[in-house]
Amino acid sequence: MKARARLLYFSGLLGLLVIVQLGALVEQFRSGFRPFAHPPGRVPYSWDMFAIRLDRCIVGWDPPLEVEGQRVARWHDRIPALEFDTVFNDSDWHAAAAGRGCQYRTRAATTTYLRCFRSDGTTDERSYACP
Repeated sequence: MKARARLLYFSGLLGLLVIVQLGALVEQFRSGFRPFAHPPGRVPYSWDMFAIRLDRCIVGWDPPLEVEGQRVARWHDRIPALEFDTVFNDSDWHAAAAGRGCQYRTRAATTTYLRCFRSDGTTDERSYACP
């Protein structure tokens, strides 16, 4: 009896979630969404309701920093291998984090560089001397 009640509960909950998601998808189509042609509008309970746009950047220093006895030329050298380094909403946050990394520089003339892939599809490349 318990197994049947669990199955009914699970099926009911899953069915409710599917109905809500399908309703949101229908709303997106009504608002003009066309796959591969026009992006979906945001509607309540849609799969992307909580999605935010992110900028992804590659951050590095020349010459490499000295952090805990390791030479760090790129932020990526200090974290597990991922597609990109740490992700922030805006590339300015990456620039601020890169600037904080300058405290570990080994030479006065250290350059920080950033190559960012912005959420709007553009790229942003900048470099500057550590303060």
